[in-house]
Amino acid sequence: MRQLQKIRQYQRLYQHYGAVPMPTTIAEVAEVALCSERHARTLLRQLAQSGWLSWNAQPGRGHRAILHCLTTTSELSAPLMHACLEKGDYQSALQLADGDPASLHHIITPFLGGKWLKHQPTLRIPWYRPLTSLHPALQRRRAEQHIICAVHAGLTRYAPGNPQPVADLAHHWDTRDDMRCWRFYLRSGAHWHNGQAISDEDILAALHQLLADPARNAGLAHVQQVSLVAPWCLEIALNAPDAMLAHRFAHHACRLPHPQQPTIGAGPFAIAHHHSHYLRLERQPWYFAAHPLLHAIEFWRTRSETEKPAWITVGKGENARESVTSTSGGFAWLMLNAGLSQPLAAWLRQEIQHINQEYIRRDDIDTRTEILPGIATPAFAETSDVTLPATLSLVCYRAPGLCDLASMLQTRLKKRGCDVTIRWKDREAWHAPDALAQADILLGDYLAGEVPEFALAEWFTEEPAWATALGKVPWQKAKQTLMTYCESEESLQTHLPTFFQHLLESGACTPLFHYRYRLNTLENVQGIVLTASGWLDFTRAWLPPAQERTTSAS
Repeated sequence: MRQLQKIRQYQRLYQHYGAVPMPTTIAEVAEVALCSERHARTLLRQLAQSGWLSWNAQPGRGHRAILHCLTTTSELSAPLMHACLEKGDYQSALQLADGDPASLHHIITPFLGGKWLKHQPTLRIPWYRPLTSLHPALQRRRAEQHIICAVHAGLTRYAPGNPQPVADLAHHWDTRDDMRCWRFYLRSGAHWHNGQAISDEDILAALHQLLADPARNAGLAHVQQVSLVAPWCLEIALNAPDAMLAHRFAHHACRLPHPQQPTIGAGPFAIAHHHSHYLRLERQPWYFAAHPLLHAIEFWRTRSETEKPAWITVGKGENARESVTSTSGGFAWLMLNAGLSQPLAAWLRQEIQHINQEYIRRDDIDTRTEILPGIATPAFAETSDVTLPATLSLVCYRAPGLCDLASMLQTRLKKRGCDVTIRWKDREAWHAPDALAQADILLGDYLAGEVPEFALAEWFTEEPAWATALGKVPWQKAKQTLMTYCESEESLQTHLPTFFQHLLESGACTPLFHYRYRLNTLENVQGIVLTASGWLDFTRAWLPPAQERTTSAS
Protein backbone atom coordinates (compact mmCIF):
# COMPACT_ATOMS: atom_id res chain seq x y z
CA MET A 1 0.00 0.00 0.00
CA ARG A 2 1.75 3.18 -1.25
CA GLN A 3 -0.21 5.48 1.05
CA LEU A 4 0.87 3.41 4.06
CA GLN A 5 4.51 3.59 2.99
CA LYS A 6 4.29 7.36 2.47
CA ILE A 7 2.79 7.87 5.94
CA ARG A 8 5.45 5.66 7.50
CA GLN A 9 8.19 7.76 5.89
CA TYR A 10 6.51 10.98 7.05
CA GLN A 11 6.31 9.50 10.57
CA ARG A 12 10.09 9.05 10.53
CA LEU A 13 10.61 12.65 9.42
CA TYR A 14 8.19 13.96 12.07
CA GLN A 15 9.85 11.94 14.84
CA HIS A 16 13.26 13.27 13.80
CA TYR A 17 12.48 16.93 13.06
CA GLY A 18 9.39 17.64 15.15
CA ALA A 19 6.78 20.31 14.43
CA VAL A 20 9.10 23.34 14.14
CA PRO A 21 11.11 24.49 11.09
CA MET A 22 14.50 22.75 11.05
CA PRO A 23 17.59 23.19 8.85
CA THR A 24 18.64 20.03 7.05
CA THR A 25 20.05 18.55 3.82
CA ILE A 26 18.83 16.07 1.24
CA ALA A 27 21.43 13.57 2.48
CA GLU A 28 20.10 13.83 6.04
CA VAL A 29 16.47 13.46 4.88
CA ALA A 30 17.41 10.35 2.88
CA GLU A 31 19.08 8.85 5.94
CA VAL A 32 16.07 9.54 8.17
CA ALA A 33 13.53 8.29 5.59
CA LEU A 34 15.65 5.20 4.83
CA CYS A 35 15.80 5.86 1.10
CA SER A 36 18.13 7.17 -1.61
CA GLU A 37 18.77 10.89 -2.11
CA ARG A 38 16.99 10.71 -5.46
CA HIS A 39 13.90 9.20 -3.85
CA ALA A 40 14.15 11.70 -0.96
CA ARG A 41 13.70 14.58 -3.45
CA THR A 42 10.62 12.84 -4.93
CA LEU A 43 9.24 12.14 -1.47
CA LEU A 44 9.65 15.75 -0.32
CA ARG A 45 7.90 17.00 -3.46
CA GLN A 46 4.97 14.59 -2.91
CA LEU A 47 4.65 15.43 0.80
CA ALA A 48 4.75 19.16 0.06
CA GLN A 49 2.06 18.78 -2.63
CA SER A 50 -0.10 16.94 -0.06
CA GLY A 51 0.34 19.84 2.35
CA TRP A 52 2.01 17.69 4.99
CA LEU A 53 5.28 19.69 5.10
CA SER A 54 7.07 22.62 3.54
CA TRP A 55 10.54 22.40 2.00
CA ASN A 56 12.46 25.60 1.33
CA ALA A 57 15.74 24.88 -0.43
CA GLN A 58 18.53 27.49 -0.39
CA PRO A 59 20.56 28.18 -3.54
CA GLY A 60 24.22 27.23 -3.54
CA ARG A 61 26.18 24.08 -2.77
CA GLY A 62 26.33 23.19 0.92
CA HIS A 63 23.49 25.47 1.98
CA ARG A 64 20.96 23.84 4.31
CA ALA A 65 17.26 23.82 3.46
CA ILE A 66 14.41 24.40 5.92
CA LEU A 67 12.00 21.49 6.52
CA HIS A 68 8.79 22.17 8.43
CA CYS A 69 6.40 19.31 9.30
CA LEU A 70 2.91 20.84 9.17
CA THR A 71 0.66 18.07 10.49
CA THR A 72 0.84 15.47 13.22
CA THR A 73 1.24 11.81 12.38
CA SER A 74 -1.98 10.91 14.20
CA GLU A 75 -3.97 13.30 11.97
CA LEU A 76 -2.64 11.49 8.90
CA SER A 77 -2.71 7.91 10.13
CA ALA A 78 -6.11 7.81 11.86
CA PRO A 79 -8.24 7.80 8.65
CA LEU A 80 -6.03 5.18 7.06
CA MET A 81 -6.13 3.09 10.27
CA HIS A 82 -9.92 3.15 10.09
CA ALA A 83 -9.83 2.09 6.45
CA CYS A 84 -7.44 -0.77 7.24
CA LEU A 85 -9.52 -1.95 10.18
CA GLU A 86 -12.72 -1.77 8.14
CA LYS A 87 -11.16 -4.22 5.68
CA GLY A 88 -9.80 -6.38 8.49
CA ASP A 89 -6.18 -5.45 7.67
CA TYR A 90 -5.02 -5.34 11.28
CA GLN A 91 -1.35 -5.70 10.39
CA SER A 92 -1.28 -2.47 8.34
CA ALA A 93 -3.19 -0.60 11.06
CA LEU A 94 -0.63 -1.81 13.60
CA GLN A 95 2.23 -0.60 11.40
CA LEU A 96 0.63 2.85 11.34
CA ALA A 97 0.52 2.70 15.14
CA ASP A 98 4.28 2.09 15.22
CA GLY A 99 3.69 -1.47 16.37
CA ASP A 100 2.08 -0.34 19.62
CA PRO A 101 -1.28 -2.13 20.15
CA ALA A 102 -2.21 0.22 23.00
CA SER A 103 -2.37 3.18 20.63
CA LEU A 104 -5.00 1.35 18.57
CA HIS A 105 -7.17 0.56 21.56
CA HIS A 106 -9.26 3.74 21.42
CA ILE A 107 -10.30 3.29 17.77
CA ILE A 108 -10.49 -0.48 17.46
CA THR A 109 -13.62 -1.24 19.51
CA PRO A 110 -16.21 -0.68 16.72
CA PHE A 111 -14.42 -3.24 14.56
CA LEU A 112 -14.50 -6.05 17.16
CA GLY A 113 -17.06 -8.73 17.91
CA GLY A 114 -19.22 -10.48 15.33
CA LYS A 115 -19.02 -8.94 11.85
CA TRP A 116 -20.07 -9.94 8.36
CA LEU A 117 -17.08 -9.38 6.05
CA LYS A 118 -17.52 -10.07 2.34
CA HIS A 119 -20.68 -11.99 3.23
CA GLN A 120 -18.74 -14.22 5.65
CA PRO A 121 -19.36 -14.31 9.45
CA THR A 122 -16.20 -13.32 11.32
CA LEU A 123 -15.51 -13.09 15.06
CA ARG A 124 -12.82 -10.61 16.16
CA ILE A 125 -11.42 -10.96 19.66
CA PRO A 126 -9.19 -8.34 21.37
CA TRP A 127 -6.23 -9.85 23.20
CA TYR A 128 -3.61 -8.51 25.58
CA ARG A 129 -0.47 -10.53 24.76
CA PRO A 130 1.16 -12.35 21.84
CA LEU A 131 -0.34 -15.76 21.11
CA THR A 132 2.72 -17.96 20.87
CA SER A 133 3.25 -21.45 19.44
CA LEU A 134 0.12 -23.50 18.79
CA HIS A 135 1.86 -26.86 18.90
CA PRO A 136 0.29 -29.10 21.59
CA ALA A 137 3.68 -29.85 23.15
CA LEU A 138 4.52 -26.23 23.83
CA GLN A 139 1.40 -24.74 25.36
CA ARG A 140 0.15 -24.66 28.93
CA ARG A 141 -1.75 -21.35 28.66
CA ARG A 142 -5.52 -21.30 28.68
CA ALA A 143 -6.08 -19.35 25.44
CA GLU A 144 -3.55 -21.32 23.39
CA GLN A 145 -4.91 -24.62 24.69
CA HIS A 146 -8.39 -23.64 23.56
CA ILE A 147 -7.14 -22.61 20.11
CA ILE A 148 -5.11 -25.83 19.78
CA CYS A 149 -8.33 -27.79 20.29
CA ALA A 150 -9.95 -25.80 17.46
CA VAL A 151 -7.02 -26.34 15.08
CA HIS A 152 -5.93 -29.91 15.79
CA ALA A 153 -7.97 -33.09 15.99
CA GLY A 154 -7.21 -36.03 18.28
CA LEU A 155 -8.36 -39.60 18.58
CA THR A 156 -11.07 -38.29 20.92
CA ARG A 157 -12.24 -34.91 22.15
CA TYR A 158 -14.54 -33.36 24.74
CA ALA A 159 -17.78 -31.58 23.96
CA PRO A 160 -18.79 -28.97 26.59
CA GLY A 161 -21.40 -30.39 28.94
CA ASN A 162 -20.63 -34.01 28.02
CA PRO A 163 -18.72 -35.94 30.70
CA GLN A 164 -17.64 -38.62 28.22
CA PRO A 165 -15.15 -38.15 25.37
CA VAL A 166 -16.64 -38.26 21.89
CA ALA A 167 -15.29 -39.53 18.59
CA ASP A 168 -12.81 -37.44 16.61
CA LEU A 169 -10.20 -39.03 14.33
CA ALA A 170 -11.29 -42.31 15.89
CA HIS A 171 -14.81 -43.09 14.73
CA HIS A 172 -15.34 -45.44 17.70
CA TRP A 173 -13.35 -47.76 19.97
CA ASP A 174 -13.59 -50.82 22.18
CA THR A 175 -11.52 -52.54 24.86
CA ARG A 176 -10.42 -56.07 25.64
CA ASP A 177 -8.13 -57.98 28.01
CA ASP A 178 -9.53 -56.20 31.09
CA MET A 179 -8.81 -52.69 29.77
CA ARG A 180 -5.23 -53.57 28.81
CA CYS A 181 -5.89 -53.49 25.08
CA TRP A 182 -7.76 -50.73 23.25
CA ARG A 183 -8.73 -50.65 19.60
CA PHE A 184 -9.52 -47.34 17.94
CA TYR A 185 -11.30 -47.67 14.60
CA LEU A 186 -10.04 -44.70 12.61
CA ARG A 187 -12.10 -42.39 10.44
CA SER A 188 -11.24 -42.77 6.75
CA GLY A 189 -11.82 -39.96 4.28
CA ALA A 190 -10.54 -37.18 6.59
CA HIS A 191 -8.09 -34.53 5.35
CA TRP A 192 -5.40 -32.29 6.74
CA HIS A 193 -5.84 -28.54 6.40
CA ASN A 194 -3.66 -28.54 3.25
CA GLY A 195 -6.11 -30.86 1.50
CA GLN A 196 -3.91 -33.94 1.83
CA ALA A 197 -5.83 -37.10 2.76
CA ILE A 198 -5.10 -38.38 6.28
CA SER A 199 -3.80 -41.95 6.14
CA ASP A 200 -3.83 -44.43 9.00
CA GLU A 201 -0.01 -44.31 8.82
CA ASP A 202 -0.16 -40.53 9.40
CA ILE A 203 -2.13 -41.08 12.59
CA LEU A 204 0.26 -43.82 13.74
CA ALA A 205 3.29 -41.57 13.10
CA ALA A 206 1.65 -38.66 14.97
CA LEU A 207 0.91 -40.96 17.93
CA HIS A 208 4.52 -42.16 18.04
CA GLN A 209 5.64 -38.51 18.15
CA LEU A 210 3.22 -37.89 21.02
CA LEU A 211 4.48 -40.89 23.02
CA ALA A 212 8.14 -39.88 22.48
CA ASP A 213 7.61 -36.29 23.70
CA PRO A 214 8.13 -35.81 27.48
CA ALA A 215 6.10 -32.59 27.32
CA ARG A 216 3.01 -34.53 26.19
CA ASN A 217 3.24 -38.11 27.38
CA ALA A 218 3.06 -37.71 31.19
CA GLY A 219 -0.24 -39.60 31.43
CA LEU A 220 0.73 -42.27 28.90
CA ALA A 221 3.74 -43.91 30.54
CA HIS A 222 1.82 -47.21 30.70
CA VAL A 223 1.45 -47.45 26.90
CA GLN A 224 3.44 -50.50 25.84
CA GLN A 225 2.86 -50.62 22.09
CA VAL A 226 0.90 -48.84 19.37
CA SER A 227 0.34 -50.57 16.05
CA LEU A 228 -2.01 -50.89 13.08
CA VAL A 229 -3.41 -54.42 13.32
CA ALA A 230 -5.55 -53.88 10.23
CA PRO A 231 -6.24 -50.98 7.83
CA TRP A 232 -7.74 -48.12 9.84
CA CYS A 233 -7.63 -50.16 13.07
CA LEU A 234 -5.21 -48.86 15.70
CA GLU A 235 -4.39 -51.10 18.66
CA ILE A 236 -2.85 -49.76 21.87
CA ALA A 237 -1.45 -52.26 24.38
CA LEU A 238 -1.02 -51.13 28.02
CA ASN A 239 1.09 -52.37 30.91
CA ALA A 240 -1.77 -51.74 33.34
CA PRO A 241 -5.56 -51.62 33.07
CA ASP A 242 -6.83 -48.14 32.26
CA ALA A 243 -10.51 -47.33 31.80
CA MET A 244 -9.63 -43.67 31.20
CA LEU A 245 -7.52 -43.96 28.05
CA ALA A 246 -10.16 -42.36 25.81
CA HIS A 247 -10.28 -39.47 28.30
CA ARG A 248 -6.49 -39.10 28.18
CA PHE A 249 -6.49 -38.78 24.39
CA ALA A 250 -9.05 -35.95 24.62
CA HIS A 251 -6.43 -33.77 26.38
CA HIS A 252 -5.15 -30.81 24.34
CA ALA A 253 -1.59 -32.15 24.60
CA CYS A 254 -2.72 -35.33 22.82
CA ARG A 255 -4.03 -33.55 19.73
CA LEU A 256 -2.31 -34.83 16.60
CA PRO A 257 -0.70 -32.32 14.22
CA HIS A 258 0.54 -33.39 10.79
CA PRO A 259 3.62 -35.58 11.51
CA GLN A 260 5.81 -33.64 9.03
CA GLN A 261 4.18 -30.18 9.17
CA PRO A 262 3.21 -29.45 12.80
CA THR A 263 1.38 -26.18 12.05
CA ILE A 264 -1.13 -28.13 9.94
CA GLY A 265 -3.97 -29.86 11.74
CA ALA A 266 -7.26 -31.58 11.02
CA GLY A 267 -9.61 -29.68 13.34
CA PRO A 268 -12.53 -27.42 12.40
CA PHE A 269 -10.34 -24.30 11.96
CA ALA A 270 -7.03 -23.82 10.15
CA ILE A 271 -4.32 -21.26 10.91
CA ALA A 272 -4.51 -18.67 8.10
CA HIS A 273 -2.16 -16.04 9.61
CA HIS A 274 -0.17 -16.10 12.83
CA HIS A 275 1.99 -13.15 13.89
CA SER A 276 2.98 -11.79 17.27
CA HIS A 277 0.04 -9.34 17.33
CA TYR A 278 -2.45 -11.09 15.08
CA LEU A 279 -3.94 -14.56 14.62
CA ARG A 280 -6.56 -15.54 12.05
CA LEU A 281 -8.28 -18.91 12.02
CA GLU A 282 -10.46 -19.90 9.07
CA ARG A 283 -13.08 -22.59 8.81
CA GLN A 284 -11.52 -25.73 7.37
CA PRO A 285 -13.34 -26.84 4.19
CA TRP A 286 -11.90 -30.35 4.53
CA TYR A 287 -13.18 -30.88 8.09
CA PHE A 288 -14.74 -34.33 8.51
CA ALA A 289 -17.42 -33.43 11.08
CA ALA A 290 -20.17 -30.80 11.19
CA HIS A 291 -18.78 -27.49 9.93
CA PRO A 292 -18.87 -24.44 12.24
CA LEU A 293 -21.06 -21.55 11.15
CA LEU A 294 -18.33 -18.97 11.77
CA HIS A 295 -16.08 -18.48 8.75
CA ALA A 296 -13.15 -16.91 10.59
CA ILE A 297 -11.92 -16.03 14.09
CA GLU A 298 -9.37 -13.25 14.53
CA PHE A 299 -7.36 -12.30 17.60
CA TRP A 300 -6.19 -8.66 17.55
CA ARG A 301 -3.71 -7.52 20.14
CA THR A 302 -5.05 -4.21 21.44
CA ARG A 303 -3.14 -3.67 24.67
CA SER A 304 -0.01 -4.81 26.45
CA GLU A 305 -1.42 -6.32 29.63
CA THR A 306 -4.61 -7.11 31.49
CA GLU A 307 -5.47 -7.12 35.17
CA LYS A 308 -8.12 -9.83 34.75
CA PRO A 309 -6.96 -12.61 32.40
CA ALA A 310 -9.93 -14.77 33.48
CA TRP A 311 -12.26 -12.20 31.86
CA ILE A 312 -12.58 -12.30 28.09
CA THR A 313 -14.07 -9.30 26.32
CA VAL A 314 -15.16 -9.69 22.73
CA GLY A 315 -16.79 -6.70 21.04
CA LYS A 316 -18.51 -4.03 23.10
CA GLY A 317 -20.03 -6.00 25.99
CA GLU A 318 -18.92 -4.50 29.31
CA ASN A 319 -21.87 -4.77 31.71
CA ALA A 320 -22.32 -7.73 34.07
CA ARG A 321 -25.90 -8.23 32.90
CA GLU A 322 -24.53 -8.69 29.37
CA SER A 323 -22.03 -11.34 30.41
CA VAL A 324 -21.88 -15.11 30.63
CA THR A 325 -20.09 -16.15 33.82
CA SER A 326 -18.90 -19.34 35.47
CA THR A 327 -16.66 -20.32 38.37
CA SER A 328 -13.66 -22.38 37.39
CA GLY A 329 -13.33 -25.88 38.75
CA GLY A 330 -9.62 -25.18 38.81
CA PHE A 331 -7.98 -23.19 41.58
CA ALA A 332 -4.91 -21.25 42.67
CA TRP A 333 -2.90 -23.09 45.29
CA LEU A 334 -0.05 -22.97 47.80
CA MET A 335 2.58 -25.68 48.20
CA LEU A 336 5.57 -25.67 50.55
CA ASN A 337 8.89 -27.46 50.20
CA ALA A 338 8.84 -30.85 51.95
CA GLY A 339 12.23 -29.99 53.47
CA LEU A 340 10.88 -27.10 55.61
CA SER A 341 10.41 -27.76 59.31
CA GLN A 342 6.85 -28.58 60.30
CA PRO A 343 6.42 -25.52 62.59
CA LEU A 344 7.69 -23.14 59.88
CA ALA A 345 5.55 -24.77 57.17
CA ALA A 346 2.44 -24.59 59.37
CA TRP A 347 3.06 -20.91 60.20
CA LEU A 348 3.65 -19.96 56.54
CA ARG A 349 0.49 -21.81 55.49
CA GLN A 350 -1.52 -19.94 58.13
CA GLU A 351 -0.01 -16.56 57.22
CA ILE A 352 -0.63 -16.97 53.48
CA GLN A 353 -4.19 -18.16 54.04
CA HIS A 354 -4.79 -15.14 56.29
CA ILE A 355 -3.53 -12.72 53.61
CA ASN A 356 -5.60 -14.49 50.98
CA GLN A 357 -8.83 -14.34 52.99
CA GLU A 358 -8.46 -10.87 54.52
CA TYR A 359 -6.63 -8.74 51.99
CA ILE A 360 -7.08 -10.10 48.46
CA ARG A 361 -10.09 -8.22 47.13
CA ARG A 362 -10.69 -8.98 43.45
CA ASP A 363 -13.97 -9.51 41.65
CA ASP A 364 -12.39 -12.06 39.30
CA ILE A 365 -11.64 -14.58 42.08
CA ASP A 366 -13.62 -16.51 44.72
CA THR A 367 -11.70 -17.44 47.88
CA ARG A 368 -14.19 -20.14 48.89
CA THR A 369 -12.45 -23.24 47.57
CA GLU A 370 -13.95 -26.63 46.89
CA ILE A 371 -11.78 -28.65 44.53
CA LEU A 372 -14.50 -31.30 44.13
CA PRO A 373 -17.99 -31.44 45.64
CA GLY A 374 -17.46 -32.05 49.33
CA ILE A 375 -13.68 -31.49 49.28
CA ALA A 376 -13.00 -28.05 50.73
CA THR A 377 -9.84 -26.58 52.21
CA PRO A 378 -9.49 -28.05 55.73
CA ALA A 379 -9.33 -25.77 58.75
CA PHE A 380 -5.96 -26.11 60.47
CA ALA A 381 -5.34 -25.39 64.15
CA GLU A 382 -3.84 -22.01 65.00
CA THR A 383 -0.05 -22.18 65.07
CA SER A 384 2.27 -20.49 67.54
CA ASP A 385 4.78 -17.91 66.39
CA VAL A 386 8.08 -19.15 64.93
CA THR A 387 11.51 -17.75 64.29
CA LEU A 388 11.74 -17.04 60.59
CA PRO A 389 14.91 -17.73 58.58
CA ALA A 390 16.83 -14.79 57.16
CA THR A 391 15.73 -15.64 53.61
CA LEU A 392 13.04 -17.62 51.85
CA SER A 393 12.61 -18.40 48.17
CA LEU A 394 9.18 -18.06 46.55
CA VAL A 395 8.31 -19.15 43.00
CA CYS A 396 5.05 -17.62 41.77
CA TYR A 397 3.12 -18.17 38.58
CA ARG A 398 2.61 -14.80 36.92
CA ALA A 399 -1.13 -14.28 37.41
CA PRO A 400 -2.53 -11.04 38.92
CA GLY A 401 -4.20 -12.60 42.00
CA LEU A 402 -1.11 -14.67 42.85
CA CYS A 403 1.20 -11.71 42.22
CA ASP A 404 -0.82 -9.63 44.71
CA LEU A 405 -0.55 -12.40 47.28
CA ALA A 406 3.20 -12.90 46.78
CA SER A 407 3.93 -9.18 47.06
CA MET A 408 1.89 -8.82 50.27
CA LEU A 409 3.68 -11.81 51.81
CA GLN A 410 7.06 -10.36 50.86
CA THR A 411 6.19 -7.04 52.53
CA ARG A 412 4.85 -8.66 55.73
CA LEU A 413 7.82 -10.99 56.16
CA LYS A 414 10.28 -8.17 55.46
CA LYS A 415 8.95 -6.43 58.58
CA ARG A 416 9.84 -9.56 60.54
CA GLY A 417 13.41 -9.62 59.24
CA CYS A 418 12.90 -12.27 56.56
CA ASP A 419 13.79 -11.42 52.95
CA VAL A 420 11.57 -13.27 50.49
CA THR A 421 13.09 -13.61 47.03
CA ILE A 422 10.35 -13.93 44.41
CA ARG A 423 10.91 -15.57 41.05
CA TRP A 424 8.05 -14.98 38.62
CA LYS A 425 7.36 -17.73 36.11
CA ASP A 426 5.11 -18.07 33.08
CA ARG A 427 3.74 -21.51 32.28
CA GLU A 428 6.59 -22.48 29.97
CA ALA A 429 9.30 -21.53 32.49
CA TRP A 430 7.32 -23.20 35.28
CA HIS A 431 7.69 -26.59 33.58
CA ALA A 432 11.39 -26.23 32.75
CA PRO A 433 13.57 -28.94 34.36
CA ASP A 434 14.25 -28.26 38.07
CA ALA A 435 12.61 -24.81 37.84
CA LEU A 436 10.87 -25.36 41.19
CA ALA A 437 13.29 -27.67 42.99
CA GLN A 438 14.91 -25.07 45.28
CA ALA A 439 11.77 -23.09 46.11
CA ASP A 440 10.58 -22.86 49.72
CA ILE A 441 7.13 -21.53 48.75
CA LEU A 442 5.20 -22.25 45.56
CA LEU A 443 2.17 -20.29 44.36
CA GLY A 444 0.58 -21.69 41.21
CA ASP A 445 -2.73 -22.61 39.67
CA TYR A 446 -4.54 -25.58 38.16
CA LEU A 447 -6.82 -25.18 35.14
CA ALA A 448 -9.71 -27.64 35.26
CA GLY A 449 -10.91 -29.79 32.39
CA GLU A 450 -14.33 -30.89 31.21
CA VAL A 451 -14.42 -33.90 33.60
CA PRO A 452 -13.49 -32.60 37.09
CA GLU A 453 -12.36 -35.87 38.70
CA PHE A 454 -10.22 -37.03 35.81
CA ALA A 455 -8.78 -33.56 35.15
CA LEU A 456 -7.70 -33.39 38.79
CA ALA A 457 -5.96 -36.77 38.46
CA GLU A 458 -4.19 -35.59 35.29
CA TRP A 459 -3.02 -32.47 37.06
CA PHE A 460 -1.48 -34.51 39.87
CA THR A 461 0.37 -36.59 37.28
CA GLU A 462 1.71 -33.61 35.33
CA GLU A 463 2.29 -30.81 37.90
CA PRO A 464 6.04 -30.61 38.74
CA ALA A 465 5.39 -28.73 42.01
CA TRP A 466 4.27 -32.02 43.61
CA ALA A 467 7.89 -33.23 43.45
CA THR A 468 8.88 -30.27 45.65
CA ALA A 469 5.90 -30.55 48.00
CA LEU A 470 6.05 -34.34 48.49
CA GLY A 471 9.55 -35.31 47.39
CA LYS A 472 10.28 -37.05 44.07
CA VAL A 473 10.04 -40.63 45.36
CA PRO A 474 6.75 -40.18 47.29
CA TRP A 475 5.29 -38.37 44.26
CA GLN A 476 6.14 -41.27 41.94
CA LYS A 477 4.59 -43.76 44.38
CA ALA A 478 1.44 -41.63 44.67
CA LYS A 479 1.14 -41.51 40.87
CA GLN A 480 1.34 -45.31 40.75
CA THR A 481 -1.40 -45.49 43.37
CA LEU A 482 -3.53 -43.11 41.36
CA MET A 483 -3.09 -45.27 38.26
CA THR A 484 -4.50 -48.30 40.09
CA TYR A 485 -7.73 -46.33 40.63
CA CYS A 486 -8.17 -46.07 36.84
CA GLU A 487 -9.18 -49.72 36.43
CA SER A 488 -12.71 -48.35 36.03
CA GLU A 489 -14.41 -44.97 36.03
CA GLU A 490 -16.35 -46.01 39.14
CA SER A 491 -13.10 -46.85 40.94
CA LEU A 492 -11.61 -43.45 40.11
CA GLN A 493 -14.72 -41.58 41.24
CA THR A 494 -14.77 -43.60 44.48
CA HIS A 495 -11.12 -43.29 45.47
CA LEU A 496 -10.12 -39.87 44.11
CA PRO A 497 -11.91 -37.76 46.78
CA THR A 498 -10.17 -39.66 49.58
CA PHE A 499 -6.83 -39.42 47.76
CA PHE A 500 -7.03 -35.62 47.50
CA GLN A 501 -8.62 -35.14 50.92
CA HIS A 502 -5.52 -36.76 52.42
CA LEU A 503 -3.22 -34.45 50.42
CA LEU A 504 -5.09 -31.37 51.63
CA GLU A 505 -5.21 -32.49 55.27
CA SER A 506 -1.47 -33.23 55.22
CA GLY A 507 -0.82 -29.64 54.10
CA ALA A 508 0.93 -30.77 50.92
CA CYS A 509 -1.38 -28.50 48.93
CA THR A 510 -3.62 -25.65 50.09
CA PRO A 511 -6.25 -24.35 47.62
CA LEU A 512 -6.53 -20.55 47.79
CA PHE A 513 -9.17 -19.34 45.33
CA HIS A 514 -11.14 -20.14 42.20
CA TYR A 515 -11.15 -17.92 39.13
CA ARG A 516 -14.45 -16.34 38.15
CA TYR A 517 -14.58 -16.71 34.40
CA ARG A 518 -16.49 -14.05 32.54
CA LEU A 519 -17.20 -13.78 28.84
CA ASN A 520 -18.55 -10.36 28.01
CA THR A 521 -21.51 -10.30 25.64
CA LEU A 522 -20.55 -10.65 22.02
CA GLU A 523 -22.28 -8.13 19.83
CA ASN A 524 -24.48 -10.04 17.36
CA VAL A 525 -23.05 -13.43 18.41
CA GLN A 526 -25.45 -16.26 19.18
CA GLY A 527 -24.93 -19.83 20.40
CA ILE A 528 -22.68 -18.90 23.32
CA VAL A 529 -21.53 -22.07 25.10
CA LEU A 530 -18.70 -21.91 27.65
CA THR A 531 -16.06 -24.60 27.94
CA ALA A 532 -14.61 -25.70 31.29
CA SER A 533 -11.81 -23.18 30.77
CA GLY A 534 -14.25 -20.29 30.40
CA TRP A 535 -13.82 -19.91 26.64
CA LEU A 536 -16.44 -19.65 23.93
CA ASP A 537 -16.96 -22.89 22.00
CA PHE A 538 -16.05 -21.67 18.51
CA THR A 539 -17.83 -24.56 16.78
CA ARG A 540 -21.27 -23.58 18.16
CA ALA A 541 -21.23 -19.78 17.82
CA TRP A 542 -23.03 -18.11 14.93
CA LEU A 543 -24.04 -14.65 13.72
CA PRO A 544 -27.56 -13.58 12.77
CA PRO A 545 -27.97 -12.39 9.18
CA ALA A 546 -26.41 -9.01 8.45
CA GLN A 547 -29.69 -7.83 6.92
CA GLU A 548 -32.73 -9.52 5.51
CA ARG A 549 -33.09 -9.56 1.77
CA THR A 550 -36.19 -7.88 0.42
CA THR A 551 -38.02 -9.08 -2.67
CA SER A 552 -40.46 -7.12 -4.74
CA ALA A 553 -43.62 -8.64 -6.22
CA SER A 554 -43.53 -8.79 -9.98
